[in-house]
Amino acid sequence: MNKEFGRIITNLRKSKGLNQKEAAEIFGISQSLLSHYEKGIRECGLSFLDKAADYYEVSVDYLLGRTPNPSAEKMVAEDISEQNSDNVSMKSNTYCLINRKLITSSASIIYSLLAEINNKRLSKYVTDYLSVAEYKMFRSIFSIGSNDSEGVFELDDLSIDSYCTSLLALNNAKISDIARNNKIEGKKLDADILSEKFGDSFTSLHHLIKNAEKALAQNFKL
Repeated sequence: MNKEFGRIITNLRKSKGLNQKEAAEIFGISQSLLSHYEKGIRECGLSFLDKAADYYEVSVDYLLGRTPNPSAEKMVAEDISEQNSDNVSMKSNTYCLINRKLITSSASIIYSLLAEINNKRLSKYVTDYLSVAEYKMFRSIFSIGSNDSEGVFELDDLSIDSYCTSLLALNNAKISDIARNNKIEGKKLDADILSEKFGDSFTSLHHLIKNAEKALAQNFKL
């Protein structure tokens, strides 16, 4: 953990008029653990970093001493991936935190727009697509830590990956078909409108779009 972190969270705590015991209760940790964080004796995990950023209403960049501006735009995945890999545990936690926020903020925009469009079939296919994608990823991650899927999954591992891929393609086709045939008159979306409507969530979506297009371009020479 960078040495500025302890000083920053101490100052933020004091600015709220909190003692260590009160702050520790807010973050769901012991006072001694918070003391260790503030003194730089121990590194915090993802959960504390996330809660501290939200509670103090500052960016992760600010907490980590990367910017003097408390409201600076949060780091994005491509920023982190370009840094060196020293202090691996902290880099990994931060990387996961930023990407989680990119994904969840972007999903919130998708469902806000679905609510406005008010098409039950479209909402179902989008939900099925996202659910299967997350299911597919969870099975892969789960397999790293366990060879026993009993009690978690009912379907056998055999060919499940190809079935998931097929169902994703099917739902994507249905979504595209509805989008093609159900244009809403008078509805116009652009970056300015989305930014005004969704604020910081659109900033996350914008980064997700850039990261996805960069990955597509690199992998398929687009």
